[in-house]
Amino acid sequence: MYPLHIGVPVMGSVIFLLYYRVAGWSEAAQISGYAEIIGISLPFVVSIVCAGNVGLEEKNQFQTLLGGSVYRWNSFLAKYLVLLGIGIMAVLAAIFLFAAGYHRILGKEGICFGTYGKMAAILCLGSVPLYLEHLFLNLMFAKSISLCAGAIEFLLSALFLTGLGDGRWPFFPCTWSARGVALFLAYVTQNEAAGIFMAVMKNALVVCLLLMLMICAIIRIWFHFYEGRQCDD
Repeated sequence: MYPLHIGVPVMGSVIFLLYYRVAGWSEAAQISGYAEIIGISLPFVVSIVCAGNVGLEEKNQFQTLLGGSVYRWNSFLAKYLVLLGIGIMAVLAAIFLFAAGYHRILGKEGICFGTYGKMAAILCLGSVPLYLEHLFLNLMFAKSISLCAGAIEFLLSALFLTGLGDGRWPFFPCTWSARGVALFLAYVTQNEAAGIFMAVMKNALVVCLLLMLMICAIIRIWFHFYEGRQCDD
């Protein structure tokens, strides 16, 4: 888990910096492209991380998860918060390593570091429901289900960056990171998009918040009755 969260941000930022050294894109397009790739990749990376972590629970037949605390929800919540926390640190590393290299190594102006921080915050907030979803899938089914779902979400997140996602993306949590950061960067780099951004985000935030609360409630109720599953897959 730790090599994945350290290696992916470092390798990703290095690869993109090397490419942008010779690419002819505008600075706004380069930064936006990098952030969108992170958002698109998050669902699949989260599915891999959750599959590996739940695999540790399978080795002892979920006894630690279900019997390690007086209140079993505490064990699930602790696992979720640890995975989310490590994921947030990985996203922050990916953004700020790229920002440092873009400014210091490539010598490009780009955007201010405060804007990079807001980009990272949007990506992190968009990953909040992903860990809940993939912990549920891995605890309920075989890890192949979670990995397949992650691959589908990866494709869906990319497709919803096009006009196909207009008006629909708030209803699909896997697209929140990519679409959210794309809208934010359009707002930052294109003054004429400010009105569109505010109008879209006002409605989208309400939908996202309600959907997130519903996901939390459903998983909370489900885990209360969870008794493990067969570990022979």
